[in-house]
Amino acid sequence: MVSTDHFRQELRSRFELANAQGQQDLTIECGELYRSVSKLPVFDPWMIFCCNAMRAEMATTDRLIFDDSKASLLTVHYALPRRQRPPPKSN
Repeated sequence: MVSTDHFRQELRSRFELANAQGQQDLTIECGELYRSVSKLPVFDPWMIFCCNAMRAEMATTDRLIFDDSKASLLTVHYALPRRQRPPPKSN
């Protein structure tokens, strides 16, 4: 079983990698993140943990992307570099 913390850890790893590569932003689609961490179907009941993690990692400089042509539940355009945050609490 996956938790919000699993997704937040993966997001933070992606932020670190993108920062190291000198990227100024990173767009993450919820379905892709969910599949990469959980290896489960996208509409699995645990999908809410992925969405919660993505929203929890948002800052005022980030923005939601709405695209009616995609079945994605949530896509976020994160600005880089990220401000340091404390590690997530264990559930």
